[in-house]
Amino acid sequence: MARKRKLLIMPQLKNCGGDLSKKWYVEYSLRDPQTGEMKRFRHYDGFSELKSKRERYAHADKIIADIKLRLEKGEDPFSSKIITYQDELIYQTTASRWGKEREAIVCVRTYLSEFLEMKEAELAHSSYQTYKSKLRIFCEWLEKNKLGEKNVRCITEEHIHSFFYYIAGSNHTSRRTVMKYKQLLHTFFDYLLKNKQIIAFNPVINIPNLGEKRDEAARPIPDAIRRKLINYMREYDPQLLLMCELEYYCAIRPKEGIHLLVGDIDLETATITIRQDISKNGLTETVNIPRQLYDDLTDLLQVGRYPEAYYLFSGDGLPGKNRLGKNTLRYRFDRIRDKLGLSKIYKLYSFKHTGAAKLVNAGINTWELQKHFRHKSVTTTEKYLAKRFGVNSGLIKNDFPDM
Repeated sequence: MARKRKLLIMPQLKNCGGDLSKKWYVEYSLRDPQTGEMKRFRHYDGFSELKSKRERYAHADKIIADIKLRLEKGEDPFSSKIITYQDELIYQTTASRWGKEREAIVCVRTYLSEFLEMKEAELAHSSYQTYKSKLRIFCEWLEKNKLGEKNVRCITEEHIHSFFYYIAGSNHTSRRTVMKYKQLLHTFFDYLLKNKQIIAFNPVINIPNLGEKRDEAARPIPDAIRRKLINYMREYDPQLLLMCELEYYCAIRPKEGIHLLVGDIDLETATITIRQDISKNGLTETVNIPRQLYDDLTDLLQVGRYPEAYYLFSGDGLPGKNRLGKNTLRYRFDRIRDKLGLSKIYKLYSFKHTGAAKLVNAGINTWELQKHFRHKSVTTTEKYLAKRFGVNSGLIKNDFPDM
């Protein structure tokens, strides 16, 4: 555990033992945010002209009060220092045209950019984009409220709470989204506290329960609605239908599916391998291909005739060298759902839950479902079932005693 370091030694008078013939001064020390080293500052101005101790003490009190006030406002001797940095918060279109390199004083934007550069190496691309978009909104809020150029140690618990009330009041934000902001900001300020050691405490504390409490999970799709969707996709978007089949029959998530390669599909053993670099749980696992999906892969798509290195989902609607965008299929599904006038509770991800519901109703045992859905444990599967389907009891459904 890193030893906690002082950020500031408060200003104090150095009176040379009360000797008026010597140079009196006010001294304080502050940690340089770039080097991490403490730097000492001395103020000599005005003392030599004063001939009595009483005058010099009064003068020192004014200097000390002024220094403390400036430090409380976020000003310090480093606040005007210009640095060059990579701005990770600017939008991609701007970065593509003008680049990301910027010059600025050391401020919250420079620290957020530094933090994002570190996180980019640790996170999956989708998670990194979530960090980036939410921290960008936080930074923009600070800048709008004239906190953007202040020293980060001046961002208080009160400021953080004000930001969360702003977030909660914007567009009926869900409680889940508010909690995501809390996790991200707590991680960022922990980075400043523990890694950079430039703040004294993490201000992301005592966050009230804000945001709308609602269930945002995708719902299983009833048969009649599902047939309507399938018929439309079969005629107008067979590529999207294939993704829905992978979810329904193999419990493969859309974010995993778009990264599948032709070589991940073994037609001889009728299995699909989800590699650890694309799977949600970070494990390489293999699932069975039900006969319905197998027929579509072999007869309709003729997947066996494509090179193994091709992505199953590419931009031209067939397997190819260039992978489809991560959100492309979700956008296409949403447009079809809306065109057909269906409820927004049905999402692309709904096909995975629909397949699970069908298997449960068909009497699959929990162990088989756990393996097919690649859950970490049977307990995880039981929680999944309890949350989405309740208890599947034939006795309760069909043989409940009359009232």
